[in-house]
Amino acid sequence: MALHTMAGLRALFKRGKPVSRGKTGRVPGRNVMMHVTLDAEHVTPLREALIRDCGDQPWTIRVAPLPDCGRVRLSLYVPKAEVNHAIQRVALLVPAAQMGRVLEIPDAPTDAWRDVMHAEFQPRAEAQARPAEAAAEAYSIATLLSQDDVLLGLNIADRPALFAELGHFFEQRCGLPATTTTAALAAREELGSTALGLGVALPHGHIQSLNRPMAAYVCPADPIAFDAPDGQPVKDIIVLLVPEWGNSMHLHLLADVAQRFCDHHFREQLHACADVRAVSELFRGYQAREQALEKPPAKAPETRARSFRTQR
Repeated sequence: MALHTMAGLRALFKRGKPVSRGKTGRVPGRNVMMHVTLDAEHVTPLREALIRDCGDQPWTIRVAPLPDCGRVRLSLYVPKAEVNHAIQRVALLVPAAQMGRVLEIPDAPTDAWRDVMHAEFQPRAEAQARPAEAAAEAYSIATLLSQDDVLLGLNIADRPALFAELGHFFEQRCGLPATTTTAALAAREELGSTALGLGVALPHGHIQSLNRPMAAYVCPADPIAFDAPDGQPVKDIIVLLVPEWGNSMHLHLLADVAQRFCDHHFREQLHACADVRAVSELFRGYQAREQALEKPPAKAPETRARSFRTQR
């Protein structure tokens, strides 16, 4: 489904006057993204209301069907100050809707963020273009990150040193030549910083000889500069290597990673992890919670009253 500008959310949520905007057209304050999971039957009335009321308001909505369950995920992009009102109105309009986490979005998204925003709502037809790639959608950062893929307290001074260390790591881990990994990561970085802001970076690259994705989590001993959009040095680094043909897989994993690191509760829990096992388990636990949110709520079993014939 196409992206809709959310003039309608203010009308739909009955929020009164529009948000005051400066001469630049930007809305003051950080924007956030909130996920709402609901039955597909409720989407059409919502979509019609949005299309009817579209205008120049700082709201957007995207809709993504969830596989094999008749439900959809709405992603609403709203000013942070409006989140509570939005939640209240969604709950009123669709009481059975399940609210997901509220995720922070950097004020000045990088190219990596634009990749992520495209990734989350990539048409399913694109993912089906190659059978091997479609099957690879089963991969997630949780399934890729074992304890052996977590590097804590790595002594690195900058991005070139990081990429060199990662080259040696993947060479030992899967036999991939160190120069191949280093070159792929550096080539992507030359196109623009892969830092997401909030102290997070997501260096990634395509490698022709791979037949499956590879990943690593790196926590440097000291944060390193990464040309982040918010100017903060980076202390959480997720590295993704994917096959040359794996565009859909690549975008799917980028979105998967970004969703976790936009969640400040996840970041706090990650920084509290004492060892590599705790890090790996945190990633798996987060995925399990997200999958539980996407399942339709269990329906109470129906009880049938028995009829008795009165005997005289």
